Amino acid sequence: MSAPVRSRGLTLMELLIGALLLAVGIVTLLETFVRQQTLNEHARNLSWAMNDATRVMEEIRQQNSGDACAVPSLTPPAGFASWNAWLADASVNGGGGKSVQPNPATEELIVPSGSGTDPISLTVAVCWRHRGRVIGECRWDGAQLVPNDADGNGVITSPAALSTLLTCRR
Repeated sequence: MSAPVRSRGLTLMELLIGALLLAVGIVTLLETFVRQQTLNEHARNLSWAMNDATRVMEEIRQQNSGDACAVPSLTPPAGFASWNAWLADASVNGGGGKSVQPNPATEELIVPSGSGTDPISLTVAVCWRHRGRVIGECRWDGAQLVPNDADGNGVITSPAALSTLLTCRR
C-alpha cells in the first residue's frame, strides 16, 4: 500500500479568504486615516476660531477700560462697520486677519452679542464652514455666513464662543 500524497501550498479557497481579510484590513486602516484627517482639520479650525474670538474679546475689553469709559459699549473700533470687519483687517489698526482656512474672508464670521447695560453680558462667537458644513449658529446663504439665532435667545452660539460680563475698567 502506498502512502497518501500530501500537497504542499494553499488551496484557492484559502488564498481568497486570506486576500479578503487583507483587503478588509487595508480598507479599515484607510478609512481610519481619512476620518483622523477630518478630525485634525476640525480641531485646527476650532483652535483658530477660539484664537480669533479671544482677539475680539480682548479688544472689546481694552476699549472699555480707562477713565474715558463711562458706559460699557460693544461698538467696533472707529473706521470699522463691524467686529467681523475689524478682525478681517490685517493692517496695524485692524485685528490681524481671520484665521480659519481655507477661505477666512467668506467662511468665517465673528458675531459679538450682548445684553444688558452695565454690566453687559457679552458673548463672542465664531461660525465657520468646514467641508460644506456650517459650524455654529449661522447659516450659509450661498456667498457668505450670516448669523442665524435658531433658538431665539439673542445670542449666537458656537463651539468657539467666549462669554463674560463687561463693565468699564479703570
